[in-house]
Amino acid sequence: MKNKRIKILKKRISFRMVLVVLALCTSSIIFSQEKPFRIGVKIGFPNVLGGNIEYVLPLLDNKLSISLDYSSLKADSYLEEGETAKVNYFLGGLNYYFSKEGKGLYGGLSYGAFKGEGTAVDVYSNDDTKMDGVGKIDLTNNSMNVLIGAKLGGLFYFRPEIGFAFSGFPKNIDMNVTFPDGSTEIQSVVDAEDIPSIVSSGLIFNIGFGFAF
Repeated sequence: MKNKRIKILKKRISFRMVLVVLALCTSSIIFSQEKPFRIGVKIGFPNVLGGNIEYVLPLLDNKLSISLDYSSLKADSYLEEGETAKVNYFLGGLNYYFSKEGKGLYGGLSYGAFKGEGTAVDVYSNDDTKMDGVGKIDLTNNSMNVLIGAKLGGLFYFRPEIGFAFSGFPKNIDMNVTFPDGSTEIQSVVDAEDIPSIVSSGLIFNIGFGFAF
């Protein structure tokens, strides 16, 4: 009976030792880089205004990180009754810091997904023979991106970024209009000459700031 208790005690001690070792290994991985978590805000294009989360991985001398951006904006309250406007943007990718662990100059590779939706009411036809049309705008743009930026600061940081989307925004934005009699018409909302080349070329730029912990 005594030997049985000793064996049970040894098993419990061994199990606790395993848990302690696992805890130490996990903590050493998570906290191998000072302040590996970052949470902040970015303002620019095409994200407009949104949040950013970054985590520095314990890989490549703590110079590789995962970064996520997300924006979701509505402008319904500023429009006429029945009209809507909404923009969603998501970006996910990897950043590599060139000289220091998780700070300073870095380059990034990411995938961005932009979606803009809008509804207009009381739309006239192009030849003014029909009225009370309802227009729908659906703008989707997905692209692989390259970025270069810099994380400056410690607990509170500042982050400028500039980059290029391989699939630039379309040069024309059209609206599909449906009239009460069931007929439809495609109308141009924004023409190519109205869109700055800096936008349609695929340029990405933003300024971010936040906290690291």
